[in-house]
Amino acid sequence: MSSIKRYESALSERFLRHAAELPGLRVYGITDLEELDRRTPTFAVSLDRHTPEAVATFLGERGFFVWHGHYYAVAVMERLGVLNNGGLVRIGFVHYNTMEEIEKLFATLAELARGTA
Repeated sequence: MSSIKRYESALSERFLRHAAELPGLRVYGITDLEELDRRTPTFAVSLDRHTPEAVATFLGERGFFVWHGHYYAVAVMERLGVLNNGGLVRIGFVHYNTMEEIEKLFATLAELARGTA
């Protein structure tokens, strides 16, 4: 289990480093790399100028399995002020995901953010 935790922390770190570099992408929750031991590699995000449904659909059409909406956390989404805009996109990684998948994910998100899709 400790090996899995270390690997998933590395996935989280890679995700968060890329997220910090993508204009318009907002990650909700812990983003401090010094606090990775306090989080799982599951991320709630939004992308400027795109609804959560549009982001999830775009990613899904390219082979990324993500979710959008409130994920039954209605009160949390209300408090974050995103419920009426469709919630957030949920992106999760586990021990069988690869660093290469994160690279491909961010290349795809950058394509959508630039509007070159």
